[in-house]
Amino acid sequence: MADSAHLTMTAHPQSEADFSREFDLLFACCRPTLDREKISEALAASFSWEAVLRLADHHRVMPALYQALHRCEHVPGSIQTALQTRFQANSVKALRFSAELARISDAFRKSGLEVLAHKGPALAQFLYGDVALRQYGDLDLLVQPNDVPGAIARLRQVGYEPQLQLSPRQARAYLASGYEYVFGLRGQKNLVELQWQIVPYFYSVNFNLEAMFKRSIGLAVEGVRMQVLWREDLMLALCVHAAKHGWAQLGMLRDIAALAASGTYWHQVLAAARSVGAHRMVCISMLLAERLGCVLAPDMGSADEIRPAKAIADRLISRLVAGEQVNPDSFRYFYDWWRYRERWRDRERFISRLALTPSVGEWQSVGLPDALFPLYHAVRIGRLSWRGLSKTIFRSTPVET
Repeated sequence: MADSAHLTMTAHPQSEADFSREFDLLFACCRPTLDREKISEALAASFSWEAVLRLADHHRVMPALYQALHRCEHVPGSIQTALQTRFQANSVKALRFSAELARISDAFRKSGLEVLAHKGPALAQFLYGDVALRQYGDLDLLVQPNDVPGAIARLRQVGYEPQLQLSPRQARAYLASGYEYVFGLRGQKNLVELQWQIVPYFYSVNFNLEAMFKRSIGLAVEGVRMQVLWREDLMLALCVHAAKHGWAQLGMLRDIAALAASGTYWHQVLAAARSVGAHRMVCISMLLAERLGCVLAPDMGSADEIRPAKAIADRLISRLVAGEQVNPDSFRYFYDWWRYRERWRDRERFISRLALTPSVGEWQSVGLPDALFPLYHAVRIGRLSWRGLSKTIFRSTPVET
């Protein structure tokens, strides 16, 4: 393995915040169709290999980097060794997750519960034909809301335990307002995410999950047959999921670009996106994916619809390259999500749900008996108000040294 001292020796000095040349290489390696000319151009520039490896890991595109640069004569031998070591480690991890997914899928099948394998090894197999060609750290399972209690029971039967413990009253409220339970196995946390929505209720993107289950298709993952989202439903789900995370990882764009390149009925994707108020999110996703060689569909939208999406996409690319992180609990994050919506009614619904939907944080901060459970709405407003007031005070008060 190439050690850090050697990587530092071969690196070119540059500002920590300026990773544009490193990103040029990552962008070139993440294109759905390998472009040797673009890769050669990126390799000819002066950049830091240490930064490239660090960024590839952070953005979960190490398999793409390895696949594009494997046996490339312009890549130093020490870097080739580092890439191969990381790729092999990811492959072993992917095979373990695939085996676990097969075990869980078998348990669900025997119980008669419908489950969709969402993201993880299933998405790697679907997009890239190999479970090792994506980086992921958990398994995502999608069930219908009515099947959540049964799904929890099945996961417990195969050794998993939910990491969130709720009272019966809280569990009923969480089923309506939340979207996932996280499970651990034998002391390992965050291994399985059991989801019954694509995003939480307050985000105000109301997918028709029942219809998505009816349209699901079969896929063999390491020889085991399981159900996954239909291609067009998957595209919309990936775009909304990427928006939820502020398109903060290049791996998300790589997946969207790969799905787009494999053939998509855009009129169906866009019709579904407009129906749930996520058209702008799809446009932003595709404008960002243009950096990976994607071509916008000719009927993506009018000039008035594309213009604001492009302005947002340009800022997001700058944020991505600069390594700028946005706190998902910050005002800026929620304001960004508000701007990602094209319809005013969706924006208003988002704000009202955000303000009035109690969460686990409220239940854990104040213990109320079930008879007073509706008062958690007031607790929610109070906590949000105090958080905003506290930030204003601390921002305006000088810190004593």
